[in-house]
Amino acid sequence: MVSSEIDPVSPSTAEPATVPGWFSRVFGPVTPLRLVALLVAVGFLGGAIGWGIGQPKQDPLSSVDVGFMQDMTYHHDQAIELSLIVLGKADIGPDLRSYAQEIVIDQRYEQGLFNATLDRFGHPSAPGNTVMGWMGPALAPADMEGLATEAQVVKLRAAKGGDAEALWIALVTNHHLGGMHMADWAARFGHDTTTRNLAKAMVRNQRGEVVDLNRYRLNHQLPIPAGFSDPLTDQRLRPLSLDQN
Repeated sequence: MVSSEIDPVSPSTAEPATVPGWFSRVFGPVTPLRLVALLVAVGFLGGAIGWGIGQPKQDPLSSVDVGFMQDMTYHHDQAIELSLIVLGKADIGPDLRSYAQEIVIDQRYEQGLFNATLDRFGHPSAPGNTVMGWMGPALAPADMEGLATEAQVVKLRAAKGGDAEALWIALVTNHHLGGMHMADWAARFGHDTTTRNLAKAMVRNQRGEVVDLNRYRLNHQLPIPAGFSDPLTDQRLRPLSLDQN
């Protein structure tokens, strides 16, 4: 989902009406989760291969570039986990299910890009014992900005219906705002042009998803769970990198 306006149009949730017979014979019965898993695998592999082709041999990555890609790889894991949890619930609306599927696919694809680039220039994809030291004080990985607590993840697993939707929206929104803060820093202070452009694209995409999810919440009259605030009032939704040419 790419959105550069504060009030983007929600993406279409239409799904293909039929699936070719060969697909079912090869992969078995087609379910939403199986389709997501296949698309994730294809996107991840395509991102890794496509990103690696044509890259220069001399390492162009600064500590900001490397730290951003390592930390965002780790950060994306939880957004994918939260989305797979909600996709496993039968009482979730089809529009919200589409948002969750898109997050899984997009973030797996981006992880493929990060890992291929880091590997090409000899950098590990894991962040190590600390994170975010490339943009400020180093933190333990569990304290990275935007990550849900273990208790919040457990609560999401147990939630049902509208309660699950409202909590997932709040957790993913907070997760995106934390990720946007990191991507905004990389977009402004990274060294490698391609990495900066990727970070800026992430800022745009995740900002659009935050706005779209908030619209869904309002349209379905879902509350903001206790402990969370209105994302449209959050300063991180106005990243400085989007003001740069």
